Amino acid sequence: MDLTAQFLAYAHDFERSYADRDWRRLGPYFAADAVYECSTPAELAFRVEGRDAILARFEMATDAFDRRFDSRALQLDPPHASGQRVSVTGLVVYTLAGAAPFRLPFAEVADYRGDEIVRLEDSATAEDVRRLLDWMAQHGNPT
Repeated sequence: MDLTAQFLAYAHDFERSYADRDWRRLGPYFAADAVYECSTPAELAFRVEGRDAILARFEMATDAFDRRFDSRALQLDPPHASGQRVSVTGLVVYTLAGAAPFRLPFAEVADYRGDEIVRLEDSATAEDVRRLLDWMAQHGNPT
């Protein structure tokens, strides 16, 4: 399977895991020593190491943020592969009753060793985070 197809399978299974909270299905996509990080913007920065820590981070982050909204929908642009790296951009659209949907752009890069992700990096812009904070101030912080 080419890396873009492998990444799309992972993204599909991520959405399945979000829906049913079974994050274990994502384990085979990651090397045991994989790293997951976000370095920009600083407000969102984190780094976790190891497959189990990555799966725990997915669960913690979606429980702490995404599930506070009425709905969340992922829109991925077609991924691009270069060597052992797959890059993708897209939007996550969040809805909350009584508010216009919030569209959060993101970028993600996955570095592979064979068919396993060894490094996954998410990023957004500081402007997007400011827009999110403004949206939340206007519409209330979802609980």
